[in-house]
Amino acid sequence: MTTHRRTFLKKSVKLATTGLLLPQLPIFADDNNLTEIPSENETNTYQGSRYGTIDQHWPDKEPTGEKFVFIRLKYPGGDWYTNLVDYYRWPSDLRFTQMLDRQTNIDVALYSNPQFVSIDDDYLFAYPYLFVTGHVGFRFSQEQKWRLKEYLERGGFLHIEDCDVRLNGGRGFMREAVRLLIKELFPEKKVERLDLSHPIYHSIYDHNEYLGGDKLVKPYGCYDEAITFDDRIGIYFCPSDLNCAWEGRPCSPGGEEQRQWAFEQGMNVVGYALS
Repeated sequence: MTTHRRTFLKKSVKLATTGLLLPQLPIFADDNNLTEIPSENETNTYQGSRYGTIDQHWPDKEPTGEKFVFIRLKYPGGDWYTNLVDYYRWPSDLRFTQMLDRQTNIDVALYSNPQFVSIDDDYLFAYPYLFVTGHVGFRFSQEQKWRLKEYLERGGFLHIEDCDVRLNGGRGFMREAVRLLIKELFPEKKVERLDLSHPIYHSIYDHNEYLGGDKLVKPYGCYDEAITFDDRIGIYFCPSDLNCAWEGRPCSPGGEEQRQWAFEQGMNVVGYALS
């Protein structure tokens, strides 16, 4: 049975660009109106410079009508926590959540720490959108794979990123992990390269050029891919790493314009997932 996606709107408006977009504010790395969590710990992990806290999220038993929670998926076999406990300037998910609340009409739940849910959590199916990132892929058990398959078949949306596509000879490790998982769970489906005319680039902001996250690496890190279910994207894969741009890393080659694009595209993805 398919679970219909909820829209989580602040006001009674349709989920469209005119309904979602609030008066625009610049999204720059030196914007001091948002929280930057201080820390005295300067130990690096994947070139991170500060350490934060991630909280496990527990939704109500009847989640209908809740605010939208930007939630990260905890998975086995990789650094699912990257850019949160080892962040560069801001905890990436927290920063993005703040911007999503400020820039759009999506009714966003705001927390003092980033939120996660485990693949084994009984409440996994309460979330219409899950964010996944890392450097080295994942190792799901067979039971966990079937849970993920059920989540997708019921209308869930996975936003997956590669935190460094420069690894593995410029191909990264997450793309291959996604392809192997799809081949096992949905052997009839193909990973498709997304064209910029797709609605996922226009749900809130119009993006007619691909600027990428914090890195734009050719030839494999300069376009997105997707898996569709009933003509809608169920898995969105981004190799250019929007998440690292959200945490304040230098963006190359486009600088702050590229960071702005990364925030906007993240909002586009959420807007599409909830439509």
